[in-house]
Amino acid sequence: MKKITSNIIKVGISLAISAVILYFVYRDYDFSEFWSGIAEMRLGWLWLALLCSAIGPLLRGLRWNLLLDPIGCKVPVRDSILTVFTGYAANIIVPRIGEICRCAILDRNNKVPFSKSFGTLVAERFVDFIFLLLLTVITVVTQRKMFIDLFAGKAGIYGSTAVTETAETPADPHIWLWIAAAVLVAIFCIVRIRFRLWERILGFIKGFWAGFVSLRQIDRLPLFLAYSTGIWICYYLEMYAAFFCIDSIAGVGPIAGLVCFVAGSIAVLVPTPNGAGPWHFAVTSMLVLYGIGQTDAQTFALVLHTAQTATYLLCGAIAWIALHFVKRT
Repeated sequence: MKKITSNIIKVGISLAISAVILYFVYRDYDFSEFWSGIAEMRLGWLWLALLCSAIGPLLRGLRWNLLLDPIGCKVPVRDSILTVFTGYAANIIVPRIGEICRCAILDRNNKVPFSKSFGTLVAERFVDFIFLLLLTVITVVTQRKMFIDLFAGKAGIYGSTAVTETAETPADPHIWLWIAAAVLVAIFCIVRIRFRLWERILGFIKGFWAGFVSLRQIDRLPLFLAYSTGIWICYYLEMYAAFFCIDSIAGVGPIAGLVCFVAGSIAVLVPTPNGAGPWHFAVTSMLVLYGIGQTDAQTFALVLHTAQTATYLLCGAIAWIALHFVKRT
């Protein structure tokens, strides 16, 4: 009973954080223009972005199979891919539970010990952290003037071919910094009260190191790195391909796409359903800095995030049904 209550509280806090941030992002948005904005979109580019959204988890499943093989866990590639898709959908319903679902499914269907599969997920997260760190450094170095102006509170407009005449002045970023700080403090207080923080930090460090060491056992390291690179390319293309759906955003360029992608990737670290709220704020704010009108930026973020969420839920539901069918067979 306590565990159920704890999970309900976690989900409630996650939804509350998401709702508060979404309110601040869309409090001045005219939703009556939403459908007219969709009607003017080039939806072919959106379908391409969603295709990249589906390829990313597929590559992640292939990569995970390479991590499972060296530790003596022979899992069919089909099962690892379907399990990853199921985990993506679970993360949308309950943030951060997807990894636990992945390990539990392998334990049930393929008799892979939970502790072993969880160790491989730690290794995955380590590699993803390195990729995100490299992309963040590249983004900050190449766009350092923009970030300096952002934190200085200047409403600078960047980009070469964006239509800047209709761009709206973004809100004072200091307001959003205070909101972000308040959210982080609230999360910290909740975690500190509910758990023994120091023990969790030590446990994470131990698991992190165990996962890092397991990477040395991979037999096909070049293929592993190729899958990892492909995953992050797909993540980036999800964002950049969708730019071409809206005329005013299509011309901001690939660097702006990288900035939005990195900002969105960092934002989803906040435990909300599929990053709802923090992701919208990050992407909308970056697009406005590149000269995109506030309404177009908000519409873009809302359409892309909703479409991606629906894609992950649909693919996850299909994968879950397929896994049950495979188990019975």
